[in-house]
Amino acid sequence: MPFTLFVDNQCPLCRRECEHLRRWDKLNRLRFEEITDTSWHPRFPQVDPQYCQKVLHGVDERGRLHTGLEVTLAAWDRVGRGHWVSWLHWPLLRPLSDLGYRHFARHRHRISSWIFKETPCDQGQCQLGDRR
Repeated sequence: MPFTLFVDNQCPLCRRECEHLRRWDKLNRLRFEEITDTSWHPRFPQVDPQYCQKVLHGVDERGRLHTGLEVTLAAWDRVGRGHWVSWLHWPLLRPLSDLGYRHFARHRHRISSWIFKETPCDQGQCQLGDRR
């Protein structure tokens, strides 16, 4: 079973990162589940669908749940690009990396709209819920 990422395809920046991961995943080590699609819920009872809206989730090959920046690092490792993000693991940077990730996750739609000048929220296509 591949490492499964629960992704927000309504976020342009998230979608772009997933496109890169798919392109680099020559050995099919990753699988992607859209967080707004409820069909995955019965297959992954350890994943809280509401919390997926706030923090990136992943389930590894053994069924263990991972969240936050750890999911990104694990995905990049599995596609052979872990060296590009390995510095995020460095002891002095790790707390800052985690803090930066949490900020990004909370504001991913707004950040994406600044970078790509597009967001489905502008057209009323997403429901972000309470972002506090």
